[in-house]
Amino acid sequence: MTDVQITLIRVLQDQAAWLAAPMLFFSFLGQPEFFLLVVALLYWCSNPRLGLRLGLLMAISAGLSTALKIAFHLPRPYWVSPEVRALASHPSFGLPSGHAQGAVTFWGLLAADARRGWFSLFVVALVFLIGASRIFLGVHFPVDVIAGFAFGLAILIGFLALEEPVGRRIAALPVSRQILLAFAGSIALVLTSLAALAALGDWQVPASWAAGAIQQSGQPIHPLDPGGAVTAAGFFFGFAAGAAAAWPRRGSICITGKWSDRLLRYVFGIIVAGMIWFGLGLLVPPEPIIAAYILQYLRTAAAAAWVSYGAPVVFARVYPAGRA
Repeated sequence: MTDVQITLIRVLQDQAAWLAAPMLFFSFLGQPEFFLLVVALLYWCSNPRLGLRLGLLMAISAGLSTALKIAFHLPRPYWVSPEVRALASHPSFGLPSGHAQGAVTFWGLLAADARRGWFSLFVVALVFLIGASRIFLGVHFPVDVIAGFAFGLAILIGFLALEEPVGRRIAALPVSRQILLAFAGSIALVLTSLAALAALGDWQVPASWAAGAIQQSGQPIHPLDPGGAVTAAGFFFGFAAGAAAAWPRRGSICITGKWSDRLLRYVFGIIVAGMIWFGLGLLVPPEPIIAAYILQYLRTAAAAAWVSYGAPVVFARVYPAGRA
């Protein structure tokens, strides 16, 4: 089965080399960085409720993706086959595809919110192309992408089924309790990956996988690192806690006015978020130690809290409600 999948990847890369640029573009549309840009745009400038839902869903999906990858602990194509060119590289395990899973959850929620037949068809085609791009780039087997689609759909369905009853109960709680629940939820995301690591026992990454990854991409791998779960957990806590504090004054989150004002607001907000992210990143040690994970959690939480709370507060002062 693996040989057949490798042959398929090799044929795609050899016979359709001209697809490299389009596939990189579609792969970007499944990147967490792209999702965050859209979440901020919706939350600050257009539809705060949809931005909030997307932010929380993507944090949950990313955290579960890390746990699932560790649980299955399967290689990427370019780790195990010199015939596959690494047109991209990633240090984590391959199954499920995080891009495929994230694309289904992110674009699927947008389609569920829009409820337009034409947009749903567009989303199906886009999600397929994002998954195909991961195969073409040599970073996933077809089965990884199929698994990503399946897990993403399951997470999306579960989120849609639970968000209203759970959200209603949480909204009825004091803000302090909501923030405490956000922290507990973030810890649960980390514990899921730690449980997956514990289940592996003394299993080690085969030396041939690490050597193959270096040979094909020049980049080392560290698939047993739970750092992805820590980042997702930090974002979940910061974004959820900030939203809990900001939501009672939600009229200031999305200020009606000219799109030129909204664009300036958005650019300013993204620049500050980047400064927080890269500035605090200087404090995070490169070694995978407990202090590094704690600082990474706090770094991500701070950036996310800026998006959901800090930026709206600043916007409300600079652009008072009702300004056109």
